[in-house]
Amino acid sequence: MQISVRMAAERFRRAREEAGLTLRELGEKAGLAPSTIQKIENSRLIPSLAVCIRLADALNRSLSHFADDGGGPADVRYVARGRGRVTRVKGSPLTVEHVAEPLVNPKMEAFLLTAAPGGRSGRDEPIIFRGEQIVVGVKGRVHFDIRGQEHVVRPGDVLHFKGDIPHRWENRGPGEAQLFVVCAFSYER
Repeated sequence: MQISVRMAAERFRRAREEAGLTLRELGEKAGLAPSTIQKIENSRLIPSLAVCIRLADALNRSLSHFADDGGGPADVRYVARGRGRVTRVKGSPLTVEHVAEPLVNPKMEAFLLTAAPGGRSGRDEPIIFRGEQIVVGVKGRVHFDIRGQEHVVRPGDVLHFKGDIPHRWENRGPGEAQLFVVCAFSYER
């Protein structure tokens, strides 16, 4: 299943309005230009994963809130192998399979992230969010830059770090890479 860009854009706009924030106020919280947010809300700009995380964090929402197909929260979810909801951004070398659908009041999300050669976490802006992240290498090699230190995640390797440390990643290899990613979000201020 693919979520439409228009639906995600509308959810960003609605979340901003529900939070009572202007474009400028949200831009200050997320570290983005108000014009960038306006373009996202009007479906004229498809944001990078890093920008989506920054917006979700600033709006105190989980990332899946903006990409959920509307199935609604539950206490228990089962996703069979290869049957997770898939998100693809047109023109991007990334595919995200949501392997854990949100529960009622979710505190974490899990993804199977597939990156083609050259796939990376965003343009130049690092990813920052409140919470923790666990990354397990499944296939290929992915280079992480965390606080200026490089970590290369290979199949079976585990990388665990605080999300508020600026970080980015990139598949510099010749083949496809896969990571199993768990993000535990914390919205306490």
